[in-house]
Amino acid sequence: MTETKFGLLLTGAAVIGLAVALHRQRALGRGGLLTVIAATLVTVAAMFLTQ
Repeated sequence: MTETKFGLLLTGAAVIGLAVALHRQRALGRGGLLTVIAATLVTVAAMFLTQ
């Protein structure tokens, strides 16, 4: 695994972690949380597979 792919995985995990933290503080609703998770997974997967 290259450094770029490793960075993508770390960045995706950080974005999802931030969304979960905002959801727990009630700053982000359930729909928003699911949207962030889905968008992050799709983006990371697309970039990971095209590297």
